[in-house]
Amino acid sequence: MPFAKLDDSPMFRKQIQSFEDSAELLRERCLKFYKGCRKYTEQLGEGYDGDIAFASSLETFGGGHNDPISVAFGGPVMTKFTIALREIGTYKEVLRSQVEHILNDRLLQFVDIDLQDVKEARKRFDKACLQYDQAREKYLSLKKNAKADVATVLEDELHVARSSFEQARFSLISAISNIEAKKRFEFLEAVSGTMDAHLRYFKQGYELLHQMEPYIHQVLTYAQQSRERSNCEQIALTERMQEFKRQIDRESRLSSYGTISSPNGDGIQAIGRSSHKMIEAVMQSAAKGKVQTIRQGYLSKRSSNLRGDWKRRFFVLDSRGMLYYYRKQFSRPSASHNARGHGSSEHGSGLLSRWFSSHYHGGVHDEKSVARHTVNLLTSTIKVDAEQSDLRFCFRIISPSKNYTLQAESAADQMDWVEKITGVIASLLSSQSPEQRLLASPSSSGHHRAASESSSFGSSSDLDHLVEEPSVERNFAAGQSDRSVRSSQQHRFHSKHDKPIDVLRKVSGNDICADCGASEPDWASLNLGVLVCIECSGVHRNLGVHISKVRSLTLDVKVWEPSVISLFESLGNAFANSIWEELLHMKSNGNSGETPSFCKFESRQQQMFVNKPKHSDPISIKEKFIQAKYAEKAFTLKPKPDQDHLFVARQTWQSVHANDKKAVYHHIVSSNANVNAVYGHASACPSALTLAKALLLQEHSGSLLDQSSSCTVSESLHKSSPTSPPHSVKATEDRIESGEIIDGFSLLHLACHTADVAMVELLLQYGAIVNAPDLQGRTPLHHCIIKGKLAFAKVLLSRGADPHDCDMYGKTPLQYAVEAGTINDEEILVLLEDTHR
Repeated sequence: MPFAKLDDSPMFRKQIQSFEDSAELLRERCLKFYKGCRKYTEQLGEGYDGDIAFASSLETFGGGHNDPISVAFGGPVMTKFTIALREIGTYKEVLRSQVEHILNDRLLQFVDIDLQDVKEARKRFDKACLQYDQAREKYLSLKKNAKADVATVLEDELHVARSSFEQARFSLISAISNIEAKKRFEFLEAVSGTMDAHLRYFKQGYELLHQMEPYIHQVLTYAQQSRERSNCEQIALTERMQEFKRQIDRESRLSSYGTISSPNGDGIQAIGRSSHKMIEAVMQSAAKGKVQTIRQGYLSKRSSNLRGDWKRRFFVLDSRGMLYYYRKQFSRPSASHNARGHGSSEHGSGLLSRWFSSHYHGGVHDEKSVARHTVNLLTSTIKVDAEQSDLRFCFRIISPSKNYTLQAESAADQMDWVEKITGVIASLLSSQSPEQRLLASPSSSGHHRAASESSSFGSSSDLDHLVEEPSVERNFAAGQSDRSVRSSQQHRFHSKHDKPIDVLRKVSGNDICADCGASEPDWASLNLGVLVCIECSGVHRNLGVHISKVRSLTLDVKVWEPSVISLFESLGNAFANSIWEELLHMKSNGNSGETPSFCKFESRQQQMFVNKPKHSDPISIKEKFIQAKYAEKAFTLKPKPDQDHLFVARQTWQSVHANDKKAVYHHIVSSNANVNAVYGHASACPSALTLAKALLLQEHSGSLLDQSSSCTVSESLHKSSPTSPPHSVKATEDRIESGEIIDGFSLLHLACHTADVAMVELLLQYGAIVNAPDLQGRTPLHHCIIKGKLAFAKVLLSRGADPHDCDMYGKTPLQYAVEAGTINDEEILVLLEDTHR
């Protein structure tokens, strides 16, 4: 018991003072302890952050299973370590939270609440004691003859003061006794709870790591074994390098006699020079699918440009009869470049390093390793003399497409190369079916590509363009095959051997660029319907998509749907240029009847673009010509100023009805025909709707038909046409089949009935509104579904047609498809049911 007696006495007050002094000292100690605990918990928090940061960095460093760098140093093995470190970090965060709650919060509560209560109680006690002393003095100072009522008042005041004093005294006693009681258990509970939290923390960590102990030892054992294997490989590599140096020394000493064969590029002993039987045996192995290296090493190749500089390339002669070299990739330009270029090394290329690695482990060539240029030795010959070169160790390889002047590094090296190549050529010529070997070679396409790229204006860098990879062709063929399964439309483009570039180049004029005449163009403008070279395609791209939508014939595989292919086959470069360059053709033919617009062009431009640019012209000249040709339409024969827009609209309608795509294309380009013309709404067209406006209005198909600026076709086209809209599908079909155009139809509606899918594609490319309704509220998709033209419907759906639009009878295209019951194409039904469109 801290208080034996509760009577107010000097001994009692001394005892209270002693307890208060002890509480104050305890307060100072608690504050110091709290600071230390706070610092400790902060360190635990920083430790948790460090653990998570370490685990994250280890995870990033380890990479994934698909990362070749990570797999090389065992990154995937570290995944379990990363998980364990994160778990240990979580344990530490739990420990920090427990110490914060068990120790820090209780210390803070003891100082701020319990010890503070003692101070507050002391203040109240001192105040009550003073008031009690004052009231007692007043009461004791009364005289004997004092009035009774005054004595009564003072006596009441004394009684109240005494009650307040006793209450304050007992409150102080309670606060002090609370402190003295908590001394016995509060700190022991907090500290022991903290230690118990530490026990759980280390126990959980131990159990986690104990479970991983076998895995850790397994990884350590594997690492030690890998170290031993690496040491053995290093020793073997050192021995190989020493043997290689000794072989080079022997060759240097005996090269003048030519009695020893030079090593190939990776130290593998080459086949004997005169052993043509061995070469034939190796060549025969290629027919069994096993490709071997006959000779490989560095040669200096003379460029075909005017400078004729030399560049060091790594050449490989394989058992298929192919000689190819590897260009240096990702190399940094050298500040000091001599005329020969021997200072450049190709070992810095990562791709080339991987190629070397594949050859070290068996000599099998990877068809996708790096870009290369191939010489088919079946159609080539070799000569030891090198024209236009007075250097030693030179020889030439003459092929139908290009001549290669090469230089070896020594006379023995030159002789070895010449005899190996001669032996391979002899083996190919003596083969019974050399054509089969040529066709079986996946590099033959690269050979033809390299041949087409050579020109008198080329340089050595121009000859090092990437060849077309077989994987791209396979992916394209796979994509087309997949679409042929999903599409019901039969088109010759879907032949598994036909590619877009092969099909489109057969069209008239498509064998050369539409703008500069470069051979074999491999880019196209979707809306213009022309094929262009890669240089002109960059200029087209700068014009903007509202003028030219440029796509690659080989890379943008998904673009070349049957409808696009059919449209391009219907047009061609020759026809397109007859419209876009009509004035140029008139000039070249000496036509004296030039139109006023052509004369105005002549005076304004002063014949700057009269002559069409060539492939060898600078890009600036091509850019000005293409800008004038397509953006300004400077070479297009303009319509007469007094030409009636309604007359153009009539001709366009008749051309769509007759499925004459060339005529429609001519009207759109030359006369700015409105592809969103609607039949039967007005008798005149105040203004033509250009392509740019149509593109802007494409998002507002519903409001376009209500605007007075929509160009319509007069009813005078067919005076017998009734003005009231039909109310049955059969009546609509009968009127269209009889050649009668229905009121409210757009050109796209008409094309879905009377034309083919190429006409639909043409109108869509030039901004036809895909969801335009007729007077019955039916969109072109409605008519395609009703008519059963599923190929048309797929094109419309791919261009944004809304399958949820309802006609005036409240029916969607899907409902018409269900009512018909004849649509078995699941893809169409899925597209029509798509609620996210």
